Amino acid sequence: MKLGMKKGVISRVAALALLTAGLAGAQATEYDFVVIGSGPGGGPLAVNLAKAGYSVFLMEAGDASVPTGFGQYPPSVTWDFFVNHYPEDDPRNNQYSHLTWKTPEGRYWVGRTGAPAGSTLLGVYYPRGGTLGGSSMINAMCTWLPSDSDWNYVYELTGDETWKAENMRNIFTKIEHNNYMPSGTAGHGYNGFFQTLMGAKVQAQRGPLRGNKVMDAYAADYNMTMAMTDLLQRDPNELVTGRDTTSSIYGLVQHQYSGGRRYSSRDYIQDAQKNTSIPLTVSLNSLATRILFDTTASSKCGSSTADTPRATGVEYLEGKSIYAADSRRAGGATGTKKTVIAKREVIVSGGAFNSPQILMLSGVGPADHLKQFNITVIKDLPGVGQNMMDNQEMPIVGSGSAGTGDAGVAMIRTSHPAHGEDRDMFLMGGQGFLFRGFWPDNQTAKLPADPPQPYGVSMVKGSSVNNKGWVKLRSANPQDTPEINFNHYASGSEYDLAAMKDVIAWVRRIYQRIGITPQEPPCTGTPDANGSCGKDDEDWLHKQTFGHHPTSTNRIGADNDTMAVLDSKFRVRGVSGLRVVDASAFARIPGVFPVVSTFLISQKASDEMIAELQAGTAIEQC
Repeated sequence: MKLGMKKGVISRVAALALLTAGLAGAQATEYDFVVIGSGPGGGPLAVNLAKAGYSVFLMEAGDASVPTGFGQYPPSVTWDFFVNHYPEDDPRNNQYSHLTWKTPEGRYWVGRTGAPAGSTLLGVYYPRGGTLGGSSMINAMCTWLPSDSDWNYVYELTGDETWKAENMRNIFTKIEHNNYMPSGTAGHGYNGFFQTLMGAKVQAQRGPLRGNKVMDAYAADYNMTMAMTDLLQRDPNELVTGRDTTSSIYGLVQHQYSGGRRYSSRDYIQDAQKNTSIPLTVSLNSLATRILFDTTASSKCGSSTADTPRATGVEYLEGKSIYAADSRRAGGATGTKKTVIAKREVIVSGGAFNSPQILMLSGVGPADHLKQFNITVIKDLPGVGQNMMDNQEMPIVGSGSAGTGDAGVAMIRTSHPAHGEDRDMFLMGGQGFLFRGFWPDNQTAKLPADPPQPYGVSMVKGSSVNNKGWVKLRSANPQDTPEINFNHYASGSEYDLAAMKDVIAWVRRIYQRIGITPQEPPCTGTPDANGSCGKDDEDWLHKQTFGHHPTSTNRIGADNDTMAVLDSKFRVRGVSGLRVVDASAFARIPGVFPVVSTFLISQKASDEMIAELQAGTAIEQC
């Protein structure tokens, strides 16, 4: 330990000897707050706490690499997860068209059948950001505020009025730096850090926009009265009555600077690092392995009791590419074990996969599951890793031309909305646009050819009912990836399936009306008058649905909900000094693209923590 360390650090480490056994020689440092994860949940929160004058240690398991190589998910910034869509031994797991295999030579191969002999089936590829800025560095940047009901739902569960939609809109206007609407437009902000841009607004500066035949059909079928040029640049985040129930064409807003460059939480972090007066320490290549707890009721941590353990720090491994999801990892790479002490709180922001993994590795989670791996149970919380939700996605493919003009995006209400009267289906697409999911960019298979002159409408289930997915441990080794299963269309989520079928039938009718031949989902007979192919459509959905917006694996809930992991202030139930602030915290999936909602709760959490500190109501310093 450095000679300049305060005696308090030494005495605290001694008091926590029970917890830090085996860490002899590991250097301990202390900060007010330790934040695990630099994505949209952890990054802004860490910066905001540091800007308020509190020392923050921000851990990022990846490095600060920029995308290099080819494809959307280069290894320099991406972690490769492989998931199942259905429970073990369900035959539907083997029917997805773009399964990923690992060949005997260690290469990726994509396809349902025909992998080279000796290949191992990995599952469905699910990329996550593995770099400073997390998944805001690799996502599609779509910025779409959820329905007001998604925020009000949390208020109704918890009674916490700060979750009401009006307040959440105020937080949005606080953080937004709008680059596409006239200054002063209601419901938008212009002085925040979160950059937003609509490409259609830039395009419209060169002249009126025209929609293609599919856009014309959308407008006709939903009685849209605005001019097409206005629809194609309509603001999806407008503050108007009835926004959440209005089916319409919109412009696509993305988190980008005015010139079109990606904005991510990395930008906010690196801007703060330039100011040496901000007490922010960013530790890259730092994989959190477990949260440390004081269970001794020591005088140093007055809030610690045998019944309420106090989070006091984080054990981590320092080393480059040491997590199994990092395809650059060298065999046997383990890193160097280190410890950091949190005088006030630990905040976990690893995302919907890694945050429950970290909690469980630390002894917080379903007791029976933890005992399988000989993990000491700190707090039995059965909801950790459960309740996983996602936006179900799938393309509807045709062959033929939709004519000239633009293909915008739309948000529509089906006959089977998930929540009340709120619209629930996002549509994007265009000529040659066939978004069938994800697979590694560096795979070696020859993928099936697309139909001639393809046209695709990709549907994204904006709100979902299904919450039966899970994240579980594979082992007690923190370098292993967890077991991830989305359990699509589980019992009780029939409305999700019905809404997807509604859209398939409608788009199939549009295709036939404008001269495009429907191709997928394939129909063994003749569609009925509504465009439905019945069981054929349902079977195809079970096989080909995918997603990439996982949430709610450490969800907020009511005090009497045994499956709730967090209270309304993001505090982990049954322990103290520990919060989770990321997409895993959502009580239910917040609409169609969770990224902006995650930025919002990061700001919300940090604002409230700072207010507690200033009011003297924060947890006692340890």
